[in-house]
Amino acid sequence: MTTAQILTSHLGLMALVGTLYLCHLLQTFSRRMGDVTKMTAYHNWFHVGNSLIAVAAMSYIVQSSAAMTGAPALVLTTAFAVLTFHLPLALGVGINLATTLIYWGWLMKEH
Repeated sequence: MTTAQILTSHLGLMALVGTLYLCHLLQTFSRRMGDVTKMTAYHNWFHVGNSLIAVAAMSYIVQSSAAMTGAPALVLTTAFAVLTFHLPLALGVGINLATTLIYWGWLMKEH
């Protein structure tokens, strides 16, 4: 890793934590709106999406630590990054987006 990458590696983690917090807020608001409108409990899908985003955040921590310390080469491979970071992050955000559109899609129709 270059010096710039080492100095900014914590910023990527903060972006993932911020995304996780935003998804948690959407889950809370969607659950409350679903309770008021007596919708089916789709908000439980947020748990799945948030768990996948948390897996991606943990993978990012492991990869950043491995890159800084020169730890096992397996952790630094592209396949490991795709399977433990990119795929869970894309699936988690996609699930949360679909669930959000179920609850809040009526705002787009009203416009």
